[in-house]
Order: sequence, then structure tokens, then C-alpha cells
Amino acid sequence: MNTKPKYNIFEKGKLLNDFGIITFISMLCSTMVFVVTAIMFTYVEQIIALLIAVGYGFGFLLNRLRFNKATRLYMTIYPPTTFMVIILLIGGFFGQALGFATMVFLAFIGYRNNPKLRILFISYDILAFILPTIYISFYGPLLGVIDVPYDEILVFIACLAWLSLTFRMYDENKTRNYTNTLEKNNTALIESEFNLKQTQLVLQNQNNKLAVLNNELNLKNKHIEEFTFIVTHDLRGPLNNINIIAKELQTQHLLNDYTNTPSFLSHLENSSTRLTDLVNGLLKYAEIGNSSQMERINVNDLIENVLIDMSEQIKTNNASISIGEMPSLIARANDIRMLFQNLIHNALKFTSSDKKPSIRIHSVKLPCFYEFSVEDNGIGIPKEELNNVFNAFHRLHNQSEFEGSGIGLYGCKKIIDHHQGKIWIESTENIGSTFFFTISTDLVEHKTIASHT
Repeated sequence: MNTKPKYNIFEKGKLLNDFGIITFISMLCSTMVFVVTAIMFTYVEQIIALLIAVGYGFGFLLNRLRFNKATRLYMTIYPPTTFMVIILLIGGFFGQALGFATMVFLAFIGYRNNPKLRILFISYDILAFILPTIYISFYGPLLGVIDVPYDEILVFIACLAWLSLTFRMYDENKTRNYTNTLEKNNTALIESEFNLKQTQLVLQNQNNKLAVLNNELNLKNKHIEEFTFIVTHDLRGPLNNINIIAKELQTQHLLNDYTNTPSFLSHLENSSTRLTDLVNGLLKYAEIGNSSQMERINVNDLIENVLIDMSEQIKTNNASISIGEMPSLIARANDIRMLFQNLIHNALKFTSSDKKPSIRIHSVKLPCFYEFSVEDNGIGIPKEELNNVFNAFHRLHNQSEFEGSGIGLYGCKKIIDHHQGKIWIESTENIGSTFFFTISTDLVEHKTIASHT
């Protein structure tokens, strides 16, 4: 089992940190002073030098034990206290003044984030030099003046090392703060860029939704215009016929001449039937796009239901209908149901008497849409009429040949428009027709949620 040592002298890849180096140099220099005094001086100097060396050694021990705050506090207080005691015992010299100046700067840098403690330690350093210096000026050192050789050099070297390390601490901290500020700004910039992208995506989605709504609105406006045209023009013909016939019948009644009455009644019936077909067609037309919401539907099931509803007509025409594999897609169920009803109804209606109706329904999945086809073997459509079959109330045959309002295929086109698709036809006379239409795969499912009050 691996055990992690409680204390590790290596910190972030370095043998010593800044205060560790300061305490180590201080301990080394004071030890050198002790060695010199042990060889050349009296016991008093030896004891003083030993105590100083032990004091710095204790600071180094605190640093190695990772008591960082205690080390900083100790190395801020112990050196000026030592210099103060030395001045009182053996007198002062220039090196001690330099040491005090160094301690002041060390306190300034070491406690720059704590102004109150910084002022306290700087004041202590200044007073620790001034007060004992004033004392020995009047009374002299307690042990007399003792001049230790090379001590000023050692103090100078130690102070120079302290100042160098202190400046490095200051520069590193300043660089670190600058780097941290840059990192924070960079992080904020990245977050702002991310938020901007998110906002752009939201705006893009909203713009896409607005574009879809705008297209739907334009489509509805177009259909409203077409609906208005239908109401004002196509309904006018049957109504005018009814009015004219009514006036003629009234005239004949006044003249007691009923010779043409059966013919007028027949025309009246035809006009009223035509009017009824038009109204029913308009009602179905108005339902397109409003009959239901977009939802997922199974086209196989939907066509089966259509065939059940048209079973009598299919049976009467002795028709055969084959259905390929149909997809599940997002669409308006009622609209797609009406679409297949119209196409199958037309395939059954427009057939020649000598053919058995055959209808084939297929689908294929393409990258952006589903493509459907409804193929029959009916009478076909003349080539010159292919571009007109989806116009409102456009009739290819006389009413006497094939009944109808002319709204069916036009309604199919409107249904496909609402499903972001296209519809077209391929046909050959006396052979048959194939209606193709597409439905977009990008339609979104949405249902109206009924509110309960």
C-alpha cells in the first residue's frame, strides 16, 4: 500500500519556496558567524551567534513543516527582534541598519494584502532599530562594544539575498495577479462568446419560426383571395340560372303556358345540384390546413380507413387497389385523408367502360421528403391540359360526362402546399395517369392542448 508522507520538501517541483530560501540563507549566514566566533571569540559572542543560528533554524523548520503563515509571521518578527537585542548587547553598525531596512521591505511585500498587519510590522521594525540605538547612545551596549570581523559582509549578503527574493516574490505575485486577471477576462470572454452563440442560435430558431409563420400567412392570404374569387364568380353562375328560371316559371304561370315547365324544372334541378356541389366543395376547401394539428400518423392505417369508407364505390366499379409499404410521418391527418380520398375517387371515376379499374399506391423515402404516387389505368389527361388540372374549378370533361365541382385536385394542391411539398401529374390518354406528391420530413409535431375551465 502506498503511503503519502506528511511533509514533502518538494513544492510544485521546487526544493524550497521563497520564505524557505530566506530562512535557509539566514540560518546559513548565522551558522557561519557562529563558526567564526567559535574559533576566534569569547563565549559571549559564541552564545549570541548560536542563539541567532538556532532562531533562524527554527524558522527553517517551520517552513519545512508547511506552516506557511507561521513561517511568514516568525520571519517578520524574529530578525528585527534579533537585531534589536544585538544593538542593546554589543552596539550597532551599518549592517544592522541595512538589515532593518530589509525587514521593513519584507514586511511591506509579505503583508501587502493585509494593510493593518503590514503597518503594525513596519512600525515594529522601525521602533526596534530606533529605540535600542537611542539607548546605547546614552548608556552604551550592555556587554560593551564588540566588533565581530566579517559580520557586516555576512549581514550584507543575507540582506541582499532577502531583497532579491523579496523583489522576485513581488514580481511573481504581480505576474500571477496579471495572469489571473487575464485568465478571468479570457474565461469571461469565452462565456460571453458562448452566450452570444446561444443567443444567435435562439434568434436563428426564432427567425426560422417567423419565416415559417410568414410563409403560412402568405399562403393563407393567397387562399383567402382565391376563396373570395370562387365565391364571387363561380357561385354566380348557378345562382343566376336559378333566378332566370324562377322568373321564366313565374311568367309562364301568369300566361298559363306550361309547355316548357318540365325543361325549366330540369335546369333548375341541375343548377341547384351544381350549387350544392360547389358549396360542399368550398366547405371541404375551407377545412384544409385547419381541420387538425400536425401529428405523427401511420399512412398505411389511414389509407385502409379511406378504402373502408369507399368500399361500396370500389365494389361497384370492380376495382383492384394495391398498396405498397407506407411510412409513418408528421402531417395533418384529416388533410392527408382528404388527399387520398380525392385521388382514389378520381381514379375510380375517370375510367373507361371497357377497363377494370386498377390503382397502385406507392411511396419512397428521400433525403428531405417522402414521395408518394397514385397510379391508375383510366382515361388519362390530354397533354395540353396537364398544367391546368390543379387550377380551381377547372374541368376537363363536361358535367354530363363526369360529375364534379372541380375543387378536388385544387384542394389536393392546397393540402400539399400546407405540408411544404409539391404535386404533379404524368399522364397518357387512354392509358392512365400517375399523380405524384411529396411531403416534407421537416414538419414539427404540435397539438392543440384543450384548456379545462
